[in-house]
Amino acid sequence: MPSSIDAWVRVPERRNTPSRRPRPVASGYGHVVTAKDRENWQRWHDAKAQDSYRRGTEAGQKGRKDEAVYWLGRAARMARHEPNVIFAYAMALLAAGRWQDAAKRMAWIAERFIMRKALVGRAIALSHLGQWDEAVALFGRMLGHYAPSPEVFSWADVFARHAGFDGWCATSNAGEVFGVCPGPVTIRLDDGLVAQDVALPFSLPETWRKARRLVVESDGRPLYGSPIALPAIRQVQGFVTVRNHHLEGWIWYPADPDFTPHAVIEVAGEMIDLTASQIEQGVNLDKPLARPRHFGLPLDALPEGIITLRDRYGTALTGSPLGPAVIAMLDPPPGKSSCTAAPSARRPEGARPLPGRASGCLVIIPAYRDAALTRRCIEAVLREAGDDVECLVIDDASPEEALSAMLDQFEQGGRITLVRHEENLGFTASANAGLEQARGRDVVLLNSDALLPKGGLARLRAWFDVGEKIGTVTPFSNDATILSYPSVEKPNPTPDLAQARALDRIFASLPRQKPVDLPTGIGFCMGIRGDCLVQTGLLDVALFAQGYGEENDFCCRASALGWRHIAASDLFVLHIGSVSFGRTRSLLLERNLRLLNCRHPGYEDTIAAFVKSDPLGAVRRNAGLVRMIIRRAKARSCLIMVTHDSGGGVERVVQHRLRKAQAEGSQVLILRPHERGCRIEDCGGDTANLIFDLPHEWLNFVAVLKRMKAERLEWHHLIGHAPAMHDLASALGMKWDIILHDYVWFCPRICLIGPNGHYCGEPALAGCVSCVAQQGALVEEHLSVAELVAQSDRALREARQVIAGSNDLKRRMARHFPGLEISLQPFEAPLAPLDPRVSAGTARARKRICIPGAIGREKGYEIVLQLAEEAAKRDLPLDYVIVGYTIDDDRLMATGHVLITGEYKEDEATDLIREFDCSLGLIPSLWPETWCFALSNIWKAGLRAVSFDIGAQSERIQKSGQGAVVPLGMPVPLLSNLLLHLSH
Repeated sequence: MPSSIDAWVRVPERRNTPSRRPRPVASGYGHVVTAKDRENWQRWHDAKAQDSYRRGTEAGQKGRKDEAVYWLGRAARMARHEPNVIFAYAMALLAAGRWQDAAKRMAWIAERFIMRKALVGRAIALSHLGQWDEAVALFGRMLGHYAPSPEVFSWADVFARHAGFDGWCATSNAGEVFGVCPGPVTIRLDDGLVAQDVALPFSLPETWRKARRLVVESDGRPLYGSPIALPAIRQVQGFVTVRNHHLEGWIWYPADPDFTPHAVIEVAGEMIDLTASQIEQGVNLDKPLARPRHFGLPLDALPEGIITLRDRYGTALTGSPLGPAVIAMLDPPPGKSSCTAAPSARRPEGARPLPGRASGCLVIIPAYRDAALTRRCIEAVLREAGDDVECLVIDDASPEEALSAMLDQFEQGGRITLVRHEENLGFTASANAGLEQARGRDVVLLNSDALLPKGGLARLRAWFDVGEKIGTVTPFSNDATILSYPSVEKPNPTPDLAQARALDRIFASLPRQKPVDLPTGIGFCMGIRGDCLVQTGLLDVALFAQGYGEENDFCCRASALGWRHIAASDLFVLHIGSVSFGRTRSLLLERNLRLLNCRHPGYEDTIAAFVKSDPLGAVRRNAGLVRMIIRRAKARSCLIMVTHDSGGGVERVVQHRLRKAQAEGSQVLILRPHERGCRIEDCGGDTANLIFDLPHEWLNFVAVLKRMKAERLEWHHLIGHAPAMHDLASALGMKWDIILHDYVWFCPRICLIGPNGHYCGEPALAGCVSCVAQQGALVEEHLSVAELVAQSDRALREARQVIAGSNDLKRRMARHFPGLEISLQPFEAPLAPLDPRVSAGTARARKRICIPGAIGREKGYEIVLQLAEEAAKRDLPLDYVIVGYTIDDDRLMATGHVLITGEYKEDEATDLIREFDCSLGLIPSLWPETWCFALSNIWKAGLRAVSFDIGAQSERIQKSGQGAVVPLGMPVPLLSNLLLHLSH
């Protein structure tokens, strides 16, 4: 039985970045994490992920399976959403026989991409796990939707036999049915007989190009893989543009990537066939194993006119057609800029004059894919439509029979007006087909993936009555660029229908305010006033091809004529997402944005200025406040937690207490520092918009929190917060519950690490002053050490309760704040004792020591480096596995005795530690930890642990008996000997 499949993965391009981490690993204390911080971190992170990816692919090519799994696993954890990396890791796992892990990663790829090898790889992995039913079904689906490559034919034989079929079949874009069958077969297309008693392979007649279903039978029984979904095989991706006076583009069939495609050019009545045989190297589709094929032709070789490009089945490529205006902007003559070549903002050529504004409203829905979603869109409109509303649907030559049949039913019932195109013309042309029938009426241009709420149509139309020069109106949505909610900076999760309705009720309940002017309307659901349409003209189909940017151009032209564009601030419309554009969306967006900026200079800057000034911020915040108040009415109580935004153990405690409070029926609000002041996270509600400018909005901020009637107020960390936050408890008429996480209360350096890089010993005041003078303060820089302690003393003694997770922390705090009452509340439930019969990592000649976490200076980086150098110097059979990352990974790995996994999610920690087959855990921290979640992860993985005799780590090990503690400052050679001894 074959055991693997070959892999070829293109390395994704990354930016050149510095090798050292731009920020300290384990702190982040002392300031708000800014966008620049995150950008620098991401650049560093990307570079490391790319380096790991390179090393992993090189190891795989040389047959070093374990090394490939290590490096690609590290890259996959650092680049969790990079499909090329995930697939390469999945292939390495498959080659190494890690079937469960390989199946999981292959499923991730298969859910997101048209990719046969992901299905094949998952089926192979499942078969090795004994899950044959699922494996057979998965491989059969691949045969019915893809053109399999020759290297998997042997697997087709295996799965067909296991499923009890006489043979198997598949097809490709070459129009040939191939496979294995011991006898003759019968072939049908769309239930029509094509041939009987024929052998495979068999060449299909030309009618297969329009057929939807291919059935191959033997003795009246379908072969494995039949029926075959022909539209899936024929699905094309392609893009065309002009560059350097050449027509250039790429085309391929994702379900048949080995097929050599053709691009058919039509211009001035001539037809030119181009064979695209060369792999396109200049485009990154962010898809593993993508094989787009390049085509090109000098523009001088073509007659003048509108250039249309289609594939062999007549499907237009994205970016087509290319008219003279588009070509002039994308590829201007020598010596002229593209924007110089841009036509002025005016009605597009070919736009017919339309009559003046009339009564009534026309709702236009261009439709192409997804019958179920389109039905929901139409029915939502029909529920809202009165006698003066017409629903017009454009069937843009949909490839889905179910969608076209559904539209016929609506039309036959007299519920919609239907326009059907003989060939796919794209969104812009479809919209124009509807706009031409407006006849002066107001229009609502609606995507088929947008669902109007109850009363939504009336509310949208009502905004036209606010002013005579209001040309377009756009509502809020989860996916509407500058009108997105809750976030305009990142994609929002798509709410379900009930959630969307609840959000709409909230927006509808907001106080009516003056119209907020927009730089542009958004076409997913855009109302257009009838006389604005009359004066401005239709969308420019010649310029904007299949879509994206056509409504922005329309709005810019309307603005030049004095029309305004406003937000329907009382309306939220659910937008499922782009269902019609596929993987070429980003390229089309980039191209059309360039055209927009050429035609309307400064457009992009105008949008950026609008986003920065955020005139809709008040609306979003009000919506968030209403959501928060509604949630409070349903909750038994309310808990407010104040913390920083730097993750780590503090965040683990916060999240643990959050889950516990929510399980008890409490609403939880988390207050985090923000560049403008403070951000309220209504957990389970709005976490993006509840931002208050402090101290300017202090009174409003306090009033909002008072309205929540919180029972408890927890102080986890005020690092990065505005100084006024120290007074929050008194302003709310409450007392703090203070949860201690570190030594920020009396140590301006937070972690009790002195100038020598070791535990400072908590000296008298003079020693602290000297330390800060040498190293600087990480917090409260305006306070002396004595002032810091005095401020802390007041806050701690005024608290309702002070909570510590460990006795060690409680004792240390008592030294500095005598008589302070501190409650002991461990941050985790007791862990089950280790099973003494289980011995981890005994099979390895070189023992592995696990060190989990983010290893910075105070976490013992130098100790780990010295241990690794000692192992190299003495050739000790010891390796150190950093399950996490450090301040300088390269220096450690250069010793040859350190493996570093990269960042991980907390729920992955246990499995990741076990994956590396370690014998022992090590906590090398030089500071007295206050709890140490890294130690918990070691124990959960079934390992004993070693730490220095300091802090909560030492306390917990000694109390449990599940490990050993050693003196702080123990010489590294002795520590190496001890670790070697304990690991056996």
